[in-house]
Amino acid sequence: MAAVLAVSAGAPARAGEGGAREMTADRPDKTEVPYTIDPGYIQIEADIVSHNRDFYNDDGTRRRETVYMAPNIRIGVWDDTELSIIPPAYTVMALSERGGGHTRIHGWSDMTVRAKVNLWGNDGEGATALGLIPFVKLPVAAQALGNGAVEGGVGLPFSMKLGGEWEMGAQATLALNRNAIGNGYDPDLAFSATLSHPLGASLDGYVELFGERQTGPDAATVATLDFGLTYQVTATFSLDCGVNIGLTKAADDLNPFVGFTIRF
Repeated sequence: MAAVLAVSAGAPARAGEGGAREMTADRPDKTEVPYTIDPGYIQIEADIVSHNRDFYNDDGTRRRETVYMAPNIRIGVWDDTELSIIPPAYTVMALSERGGGHTRIHGWSDMTVRAKVNLWGNDGEGATALGLIPFVKLPVAAQALGNGAVEGGVGLPFSMKLGGEWEMGAQATLALNRNAIGNGYDPDLAFSATLSHPLGASLDGYVELFGERQTGPDAATVATLDFGLTYQVTATFSLDCGVNIGLTKAADDLNPFVGFTIRF
């Protein structure tokens, strides 16, 4: 996983239905929010469809990948704690080699289980908020779509109100991932930052910078510049879209997506 600089959703307040906090989401940017959902609520955040294109590789390979309905199911447990399950998503991948070979792969991706703990600022009191997100990836994917290894790590999302309806979000993530030659685990460090602002009564926009430094025998640097919009249809339902643009060869060249968030 990588580090990201992005614009995040506004801080929650006790103004929702039943006295619940206003809905905030970990999507559509890569920088997640430090806020948890209230106990007794379930929130589903999902890509309806996400497409990745990666053409400019030194080995001449080209990859197209489309992921359908990749959900993050967040479950409120305590006032400052939630659990979330990211179940397998259906993935279709097409690979082309320099010599003209073509391979088409489809199946289900891996599964991730996470927790989120808000350390401060959960109710929008003060200008900042901080959270902690430990996670573990379970290797349930088809062999061609996963590495068959249990992996995990911890993320640290942060949010700050800047004034004038601007808000900044940032996240640092440290993960231990199986290396490409399969002889051990190596740490990957990601950082992201985002900046967001309302564009209307129900529309928000963000711009984000994301970076990830991998280590080990397959070390690479991934960096993307991300843009997106969120449209708040109701207090508990929103639609979003965006595009992530690769800045390094190790990153996907282009990743457009559309998705939604709904709370029950």
